[in-house]
Amino acid sequence: MPGHRYTPAEYALQQVVETFGNLHFTLHEHNLIHTYRVVFRFAELENIDYLVLRYLNTGLLPFEEFSEDGSYDEET
Repeated sequence: MPGHRYTPAEYALQQVVETFGNLHFTLHEHNLIHTYRVVFRFAELENIDYLVLRYLNTGLLPFEEFSEDGSYDEET
């Protein structure tokens, strides 16, 4: 979203989730199921598995879906 600025922590998390999501898609596409499970287990251990799944299911990064809500709070 133009004009929206991420904190350094949000930006880092966005990049990690996007990378894991893209990696999962590629592994699944090439039928590398064992490697897919290992990568997803690592995401579980890092506690970002729910974000990766949401990214894969919706195509949204963790903070994109909330960016519009924040602008309404500032306007009122």
